[in-house]
Amino acid sequence: MKTSTGFLTGTMLLASLVALGADGEKTAKEKEVNLLVNGSFEEGPEIGDMGFNYAEKGSKDIKGWEVTRAQIDYIGDYWEAADGKRSIDLHGSPGLGGIKQTFKTKKGQKYRLSFSLAGNPDGTINEKKMGVKVAGKQVDYEEFTFNVEGKSRSNMGWTTQVWDFTATDKETTLELFTTMTMDENYGAAIDNVSVVELKE
Repeated sequence: MKTSTGFLTGTMLLASLVALGADGEKTAKEKEVNLLVNGSFEEGPEIGDMGFNYAEKGSKDIKGWEVTRAQIDYIGDYWEAADGKRSIDLHGSPGLGGIKQTFKTKKGQKYRLSFSLAGNPDGTINEKKMGVKVAGKQVDYEEFTFNVEGKSRSNMGWTTQVWDFTATDKETTLELFTTMTMDENYGAAIDNVSVVELKE
């Protein structure tokens, strides 16, 4: 009886510690507020039977985002998303495009951009390349590449990309765009885009 009670107490204590740990992680995540609207692209137009549709340059149909440069594809169940059910192919049908969003910042404050990167597994070029432009700085394809060899629509192999930057104004525009010039239907895939303020 004594042993059983001790075991029960220990189990309850362990469960409490696990719960506290989970709550602590939840609190930390809650503090990291994503400054972007619709970072996982879940809010947008209906997607048809093909599993994707396209958006032309200048389109604001995907909530919070504007299409830049050329056409992109808005992906539904055509392939697995990194977060939620939707994602973006930076190449349209066809097109060599990008997306942008402007958000509030504090001048001189450091921020962290993170996003999930994969690539359209169809097409003829395995290495997908993309760039990021934010706060007057640009990172090109040498930083953000993804090789689709061995990947498929059901096994996209999403990776997490991170880049820190310092805001230069009270508003900042982020653009994510293809740096490829070929394979206009099959580009880099992005999802789960986030910008959070870095604490000292």
